[in-house]
Amino acid sequence: MNPRARIILGGLAFFYALVALRAFHIQVLGVRNIRERGNKQYCAKIPLVPQRGAILDRTGNELAVSISTKSIFVQPAKLKSPDAAAAILARRLSRPVSELRKQFSSEKGFLWVKRQMPSSAAEEAVREIREAQGKGKGHGWGDEGIGLVEEPKRFYPNRELASSLLGFTDLDSAGIEGVELSLDNCLRGERAFLMCERDARGRIFVPSSMPMEVNSKGSSVSLTIDRNVQHTAESELKEAVAKYSARGGVALVMRPKTGEILALATLPTYNPNAPTTAIPEARKNHALTDAFEPGSTFKVFTMAAALEMGSVKTSEKIFCENGSYRYAGRVLHDAHPHGWLTVPEVLKYSSNIGASKISERMDSERFYDMIRSFGFGTKTGVELIGEIGGIMPRREGFGGIRRATVSFGQGISVTPIQMVTALSSVVNGGKVMKPYIVREIRDPEGKIVYRGEPKELRRVLSPKTSETMREMMGLVVQEDGTGTQARIKGFLVGGKTGTAQKVEVGTGKYSPNKRVSSFIGFLPLQDPELLILVLIDEPKGQVYGGVVAAPAFNQIAVKTAYYLGISPTEPVARATAGREMKGAAKVPITRVSTAPAESALVMPDMRGLSMGRVVDVMGRYSVKLNLSGTGVARQQSPAAGQVLAPGTECSVIFGGK
Repeated sequence: MNPRARIILGGLAFFYALVALRAFHIQVLGVRNIRERGNKQYCAKIPLVPQRGAILDRTGNELAVSISTKSIFVQPAKLKSPDAAAAILARRLSRPVSELRKQFSSEKGFLWVKRQMPSSAAEEAVREIREAQGKGKGHGWGDEGIGLVEEPKRFYPNRELASSLLGFTDLDSAGIEGVELSLDNCLRGERAFLMCERDARGRIFVPSSMPMEVNSKGSSVSLTIDRNVQHTAESELKEAVAKYSARGGVALVMRPKTGEILALATLPTYNPNAPTTAIPEARKNHALTDAFEPGSTFKVFTMAAALEMGSVKTSEKIFCENGSYRYAGRVLHDAHPHGWLTVPEVLKYSSNIGASKISERMDSERFYDMIRSFGFGTKTGVELIGEIGGIMPRREGFGGIRRATVSFGQGISVTPIQMVTALSSVVNGGKVMKPYIVREIRDPEGKIVYRGEPKELRRVLSPKTSETMREMMGLVVQEDGTGTQARIKGFLVGGKTGTAQKVEVGTGKYSPNKRVSSFIGFLPLQDPELLILVLIDEPKGQVYGGVVAAPAFNQIAVKTAYYLGISPTEPVARATAGREMKGAAKVPITRVSTAPAESALVMPDMRGLSMGRVVDVMGRYSVKLNLSGTGVARQQSPAAGQVLAPGTECSVIFGGK
């Protein structure tokens, strides 16, 4: 073979080898890529709603769940009778028939008509359309251009309960507010997809088999909230707001030793199952997003700081100028004039002048640092989006009249969550605990992936100062204190009233008639298990915190204490052990003539009542209440008719519906 032939033959062999290698690469090594490219050209994915994990309270009760619904879609090109289909759907869905006819006349291959409908209603609508299309034309139940897809929908079984805390989701199951937004990454599962096909013009068609990519469920979240405590807080807050025709309110229940939030109630409220009907004010979590001047409740922190620094002693007396005191070019006033008061009495009678004189004894820089160490001016770090840090005066110039007004709660703005966190440190031994709302998170397989635990951020007071402050706050609820309506038979409690003027928006001046009335308290006095804040925004008529907010605190505290089994700290007279509750007339209460005292009450018949109703009815009985099960009350101990002595253990078992 001559050289020229060899060159030609070699070239052909090389070219053939390249072709063979390319074919091997395409058919063997690159087949996956080619298939994927082909699938992209003729396949399409319609995203469906992911299945969110449940939100539960601390005892496992469902607060938010995903329920199964059906979504209706049409393929206009495949509809045999678009006008008839439009007429049926217009009647079933209460939509204009002209709007549906216009949609069905489009060249689109796929259209959502209605998503997340009740399954029965969706199935009936589709059945009627299919039957109408099949009559007299030989068409059966095949591919008539309309179909159903199962999709989960978010549902809140307790309606308004804890709505501002839970938040809600949009149509695509994305969290919008509250826990739903803050923990969206955990709650939201992976999307499912409806697998469709494209024709040569790019239109989407659903094959008769309708294959689907199954989604994965999101993680479930258990909160520190207790549904029954939340119900109690909301009920009492609602009653107080209605009684004084207030603009709104906040009620917070926390364990001061751990930072666990047992209830977080705000008004106004809304139904998260229909969030579009809610006003923006109702969707806000005012405990985190609103700052208010605390008023006299802030005197607690002024006193605590002064005692911790050694600036005053409890045995000292402060001259309160008989109600009027000129200082730094301004005149400070007390609601009621006082002369000489001891340091505890300054807190007991809530003297602005006494608080300002105590603040004068402290170094301005150290006082400022103490306020910051309580947590004011910074976010608490609770696991909820939207929290603000309040408003602190600037360090520069924190002296003179500014220091004096801050000492009794003017010129500083705090959030309700900041207030309960800070006061917890005053009564729990001096430790600032991080507030938390998430108890645990479990993945779809039930494995715990996160557990909320108490976290001490810093120590701000000594145990001795904390003990002294508890005793001083206990005086506030005594006979001649400002918070007498917060007293609870059977428990020694402590607290502080607050009545603050609101600043007018736009003017920066204090309103002559708008107030924020509050009471913050705890029990038992020497070993606090519960700390409760009640705040009423713009009450009408009465405005003092001891009158407006303290009674609501009383009811929340007593019902929660007995529900949680917190033992009374002092004996209760039988005559007051069973005070009848407002609204409890339908519950039979039988008086027994053989009882030691005529006023002694007996165990009511709880059968058939809901758990919330049982808590309401038994809230003022000086007993230890144990609840178990779900549904309505089926069994109880003691039996109806038996005399209730203080401290009696009462059990109610629930079941059924």
